[in-house]
Amino acid sequence: MFSFLKLYAYPLTLLLITGLMYWSFGYDLDRTDSVKLIGLAAALYGLSYQVLKTTSSNFKSNGNKEVFQLLVVAGIVFRVLLFGATPELSQDFYRYLWDGHLLINGINPYIYLPKEIIDQVNPWMPNAALLYEKMGDLSQKHYSNYPPVSQYVYGLAAYIGNKSIVVSVLVFKIVVLVADLLVLFFTTRLLGYFNEPLWKSFFYFLNPLVILELSGNLHLEGVMVAFFLAAIWALVKVSQHQRNSSEAPKTERYYIYKLQSNHSSAGAFKAKLTLSAGSWLFLGGCFLALTIMTKLIPILFIPFLLWPLGVKRFLHLGAWILVFCGLFWGPLMVEGFWSSYAETIGLWFNNFEFNASIYNLIKFISMDLGNSAYKTILTYGKVLPYMIVVWAIVVFYWQWKKMGGLQKAPYASIPNRLKSLYLSNIEDSPAVLKVSISAMLLMFTGHLFIATTVHPWYLCFGVALAIYTPFRYMYLWSAMVFLSYITYANPSFKENLWVISIEYSVVFGFLIREIVKITSSRQESVKNVSLKD
Repeated sequence: MFSFLKLYAYPLTLLLITGLMYWSFGYDLDRTDSVKLIGLAAALYGLSYQVLKTTSSNFKSNGNKEVFQLLVVAGIVFRVLLFGATPELSQDFYRYLWDGHLLINGINPYIYLPKEIIDQVNPWMPNAALLYEKMGDLSQKHYSNYPPVSQYVYGLAAYIGNKSIVVSVLVFKIVVLVADLLVLFFTTRLLGYFNEPLWKSFFYFLNPLVILELSGNLHLEGVMVAFFLAAIWALVKVSQHQRNSSEAPKTERYYIYKLQSNHSSAGAFKAKLTLSAGSWLFLGGCFLALTIMTKLIPILFIPFLLWPLGVKRFLHLGAWILVFCGLFWGPLMVEGFWSSYAETIGLWFNNFEFNASIYNLIKFISMDLGNSAYKTILTYGKVLPYMIVVWAIVVFYWQWKKMGGLQKAPYASIPNRLKSLYLSNIEDSPAVLKVSISAMLLMFTGHLFIATTVHPWYLCFGVALAIYTPFRYMYLWSAMVFLSYITYANPSFKENLWVISIEYSVVFGFLIREIVKITSSRQESVKNVSLKD
């Protein structure tokens, strides 16, 4: 024990100071105090970076169990420190509990505006007046937009907490902690599959944005990420089965198996054929449906699974996703559901705005030309869905080109690539999946760049995706996004466009630098290979 403390005295000291910072953030921060808020966030990122920098070297080829366990415990402690704190940077959890109480009392949370039913629910709903007041004017006059799985979590918290908001908040925090532990579990296994160092999993698990926005402010992005990574892991098994079954006797292709894996810091991966591809595909569809039913954004990523799966299995996966989504939505699809939900989703395109990048630039130009802010966002909102589709086509083409690069001539020809797309017989499955995840990250990034609303917690999903790609801009963005909270210092909640400009100038600049660097290094690698040949 003494030797361990002596060996890791420096990182342990850093972790202790980091814990004190989280305590201050959770229990001694007024969100209108921008200087303290940004100062604490900057300190947390600096400390977290230093911790990872000083400990990553200890993940040797045979792994370092002590260091890994130390960082896992630190991540858990940081989250537990926030268990008693009431969310300061977001009031959304009041609406969560409102919806949860409606759900457990048999009232559909999608078809009633809070302002319409406050008088009816006040006599029986615990803390109804407080929840209504604290959720804010914006939430009071709009329908709920949270998908079914999120609603069921809200119902669980409302049921267990009953009259105690404190207990309900604790339930949320426990759910988020379990989800983050599942994210860590699947991340380490995927890193092993990709032959990547396991310490990269702490880019998410120790990321201050993830800890503060999920465990601190009770957003369920972590639950979404856990389901998504579980789905990707299931699809890895489909790929493993596909590769192994081609070499195995036919009678061995449908056995149920036990995973045998060996993980180290280098991420060595070994697996024995044991489960049918159809069963894993079923699980993948189930988990992807759970992902979408927690937050709708993963719908954007489904098309990029076409390459690793092939057309036939991709269609099977899509069928399972539709089946499970139907099961979750079914009980809540009553009369009036579609109109109210469509109205709510529409607000995100042509009404709400916060921390936007490209939209703010367009709005500035539009208003300088004499157009009103309302007319600008209304017009922009109508065009936005088409912009998303166009960007998806661009990213899909990028993925197509990258897949061609994975195949040796003459297999890189268009006919052979189309054949591979149908059969999914590209040899290097980990590389194929890596490209697909990179495509998802680019799709997600483009979506956020053109969106009118980019709340800080949205980035948590990007932080999780970036682990498996060569890009690191999402980590920088997760730190820079705290600048958006300066808006709370303004009594009218008016955004400071200069601050937003600083945030996105840094992010765009770093992203461009990374693209140039990665492109140059790949060209140099190709040149060196050519010279050797």
